[in-house]
Amino acid sequence: MSISASQYKLDVPDTIENGYFVFTIMPTLQCPYNCKHCYLSLEQRRDPTTMSIELMREACRKIDVYWDEVQPPHRVIMVYNYGGEPTSTGPEYFESYVQMMAEEFPAHKGYEVKHVMLTSLLGVDLDIWAPIWKRHTDGYIQTSYDGSMRSKSYVRKWEAKVADAISRGLRVATISVVNADLLEQGAERTLDLLHDLGICETGWLPFMLNDQNSVAGKYDRYAPTMTAFNDYMIAMLDHWFSLKHRGHTPPSIGEAHFAVDRSKRSAMSNMCGQTLFLLPNGDFVLPNYKDGYKEYMHKFGNILEADTSFHDILVSAERRRYMLRQVTRNRNPECQRCDYKNACLLEFAKPNKADDECFGAKRFIAHAIHKNSLDPMLDGPVTLY
Repeated sequence: MSISASQYKLDVPDTIENGYFVFTIMPTLQCPYNCKHCYLSLEQRRDPTTMSIELMREACRKIDVYWDEVQPPHRVIMVYNYGGEPTSTGPEYFESYVQMMAEEFPAHKGYEVKHVMLTSLLGVDLDIWAPIWKRHTDGYIQTSYDGSMRSKSYVRKWEAKVADAISRGLRVATISVVNADLLEQGAERTLDLLHDLGICETGWLPFMLNDQNSVAGKYDRYAPTMTAFNDYMIAMLDHWFSLKHRGHTPPSIGEAHFAVDRSKRSAMSNMCGQTLFLLPNGDFVLPNYKDGYKEYMHKFGNILEADTSFHDILVSAERRRYMLRQVTRNRNPECQRCDYKNACLLEFAKPNKADDECFGAKRFIAHAIHKNSLDPMLDGPVTLY
């Protein structure tokens, strides 16, 4: 999961236990595309299995019961509809779960519920979806942009969809996995392209190893080193500052805002303690890493089991083991003594590559914080989208 600048503000809690939950729902894993960085297998991406609204309601009720018990000072839920391609479930499904969550997380109990969707946009009928997003996501959506890695034809179709969406009054943010094709395109040109399209926010992730791209040399072909990632992000941020000083309004760079924001918080603010992914079968999971830094989904328990509460998920042995790995920064010595560990991009702790810079992108983070100290354009107000 990447970082959108507008997902962060200083006056909200930052763990599920104290009332802030990035509820990343994956009601289906179905997707017609074969993106090289995707952590889902071909079998998963072709499986139409979808969690029913009533089963999702059961999960929501257990979350509500938990918060009734602990009485946190806030009840903020950011419902992040991930996938798979989430529009594949259809507009009726989307509107049904939005209504269901309004019933299970009512405002009179102090709930603040926000919805956002990450969609490819390709194949999406905007005559249908644009009005729905305006009603339920405040007209804000996220979409993937990875340069020509998916093919130049894909990019042309995607650009046309983005232009159409923005012409209808939607605010479009991008999430990008930095890959060899984006490096070749260049950071400045990439930001200019997104600026010209009218993108409002951007988020950037390193290209991770997984079971799908570890075959046929795909990872080695597309994955930049972290040194190259840092160079790319620093060049982009410097160009962003330059554009701002010339009177332009380039899209925000979420990781830069994140670094500045998290540098002002405690160590626990960068522990992914606010996030869980819900899979179609009811498993709560988060990305984890095995055999070095190969990504997979780590299971904490199944919320649909009759005798399993949300509290059980949060205090499960697997989640406690996972959070210990986060707190100790995976026992990476360079991470434990790092001055920027509270603000680094190492959202899910993993071993660092040998003979490369850290996955936390320390050099970029340090650059963003220092640059903002001299020219504070990354400070608030940053609101929850």
